[in-house]
Amino acid sequence: MKKLGILALIVLLAAVAFAWYRFGNSDADRIVVKLVPGPPQPKISPGEAGIDPAAIQLAVDYAGKRNTSALVIGRNGHIVFEKYWGDTTLDSSISTDHFAKVLGPLLVGSVMNDRLIRNLDEPISTYQPDLADLTDGSSGSSTLRQLLGSQADQGDEPAEIVARVLALVTKQHYERLVRERLWKPMGGGELSFRRNGSNELRAYGATAGCCVTARISDWMRVGELLANDGVFEGNQFTPPRYVTLMLTPTHEESTLGFDINVDVQFAAGFFFLSGDEVVELAAGSEPFLAAIHENVVDR
Repeated sequence: MKKLGILALIVLLAAVAFAWYRFGNSDADRIVVKLVPGPPQPKISPGEAGIDPAAIQLAVDYAGKRNTSALVIGRNGHIVFEKYWGDTTLDSSISTDHFAKVLGPLLVGSVMNDRLIRNLDEPISTYQPDLADLTDGSSGSSTLRQLLGSQADQGDEPAEIVARVLALVTKQHYERLVRERLWKPMGGGELSFRRNGSNELRAYGATAGCCVTARISDWMRVGELLANDGVFEGNQFTPPRYVTLMLTPTHEESTLGFDINVDVQFAAGFFFLSGDEVVELAAGSEPFLAAIHENVVDR
């Protein structure tokens, strides 16, 4: 698959309303991570970035028909285009549902950099024997690779098991891993997580399968990691080619990578990079990242 160097973040208002309705606004239900944001990403014009205005108009037309609150396009670490509806800004915070799951696979890559995880194909029972009982098979044969590749269509449980493995190998809580290994090095600001209930996996811990609230500008930073094989501002957050693996279908007939739909075209010249289906996006269900396909930009 071609490297996706140009990305867009499209935020749908209905997603924020859904998260607000489902999880409420009680401080007791959230784990808040305080961070002073670093410098903003630099801005250049679309012309300086070499982006065809027609490609941008495709994105604006698509977003404008779908109850969108923000469209932000970046290339190579620069913000090159912004359009907002209502009072949304680049520093507005949004709550993501399915897209939040991508943080787990990125953390696995970060931990692999430190060789705390060496092989995605080891049985998860290697890390803790009773983890095998939490998967569909009780034989202990489920692997991290299988869990990462199943997150998009099996609810939140695979993401929670991955988060438990991460806690076992790092001795750190999930929200601290996100803070120290992703958000702080990228210069991100405050973010918050839904708190798991008492009857959920990782009771009272930060939910790994959904519901992370952060600034639009910080989700763009996550998008840069996806678009540039785990590199942000020259720093390699994951092993080389690991993010390429994340964006590779898990089997021949699949459109799913590690919790990412990797080749569903929802409009001419775009790829959809999230955990929902296009039909759900049309109903305004989730913020998502998209990449403007190079052959549209460079034609």
